[in-house]
Amino acid sequence: MNFKSKPTVVDLFCGAGGLSEGLRQAGFKILLGVDCDPFSVKTFQRNHGNAIECRIENLTAKKIKKQVKGKRITVLVAGPPCQAFSRIAKGKLRSLNRSTNRGHPLNKLYKEVLRLIKSLEPPFFVIENVKGMFSIANGAIKKEIESELKRKYNITFYFDDVKNFGVPQSRKRALIIGNLLGIPNPVLKHTHYDPDKEDNQQHLKPYETVRSAIADLPRITAGKGSEFMKYPEVSFLTEFQRKRRKGSKGVLNHTSRKHNNRDLKIFKKLRPGNRIIDLPKRFNPYRKDAFQDRFKKQPWNKPSSTIIAHLSKDGLMHIHPDGRQNRSITARESARLQSFNDTYIFEGPRTKQYIQIGNAVPPLFVKSIGKEIIESLTITSTPKIKNTIKSRKPR
Repeated sequence: MNFKSKPTVVDLFCGAGGLSEGLRQAGFKILLGVDCDPFSVKTFQRNHGNAIECRIENLTAKKIKKQVKGKRITVLVAGPPCQAFSRIAKGKLRSLNRSTNRGHPLNKLYKEVLRLIKSLEPPFFVIENVKGMFSIANGAIKKEIESELKRKYNITFYFDDVKNFGVPQSRKRALIIGNLLGIPNPVLKHTHYDPDKEDNQQHLKPYETVRSAIADLPRITAGKGSEFMKYPEVSFLTEFQRKRRKGSKGVLNHTSRKHNNRDLKIFKKLRPGNRIIDLPKRFNPYRKDAFQDRFKKQPWNKPSSTIIAHLSKDGLMHIHPDGRQNRSITARESARLQSFNDTYIFEGPRTKQYIQIGNAVPPLFVKSIGKEIIESLTITSTPKIKNTIKSRKPR
């Protein structure tokens, strides 16, 4: 099967569109995004066009085909909500005496993705989530995916960190990629490495850092900023900054929340990379055996901590490393650390922007995946579809 036309994408649980944006940059055409959150749908429509607000339980293959006007779907991608699979969420649910097992409603949405994969039979599918999706209930979900799809799809499971692909953030993600073309699934190739721990044997680039990602953005203090600001004049731009600025006339979504005086004093005492546990007891109002990440100032010269939707609450785990600014990071800084371009606009109030950005898949990570899939699509498949299931760790 030869794919000479531009490959196409339908994005389930599309959120703000991180998966679609990465694939678009890799050379795909985005046909449709689907999500139940109205602000995410507006953001997706603003940046990619066609999107519908719909719960996946109510979504059918017929409805998708109607929305894409019968166009062939090359890749079906999905990022089911990962909160119920994450380590933090499991602890929270247990504290509330709520189920964390496979039977929990939040743990069942992947079944809807499998249903639509079987109905649509796209040449490729990509499912993105946290590592816990593979391990929950002794790997029951992983086994079920294999059982449901192995008759037609060659399936590969991956686990990697997005900082290895040029994203200035530590964020470990799980992937499932499958194809029914009878060809090997992509091998995800690292583009960056940790210069503090490794010798560069493969001519890779050093990790992008918080400094290389956001140091060029306008300096603002707590409670300041604007939904649009002109770029400040700087003598030097990193390659990452230059690429994120491309096509943009200025900075969007760059407003900082206000903080109380006690928090501002704690921010000042922290050095880049420090947590509240590193402060003397007189500056720490919390127990040292708890809330160790309650306050965390991001490092300048390393990738940031994982950008999470909890940024919508207070931002105290993501304090800007520049003491002169003395605040938590803005939505735009969060987007930069997720590798979104500055032209990418997030709809809704600031709290909704943080949620969308925190839940998104970093586009640069997905771009690497997309390029590998396009390379795979140039291979002519054999008539016989392989039914082998492989578990391969990317290099």
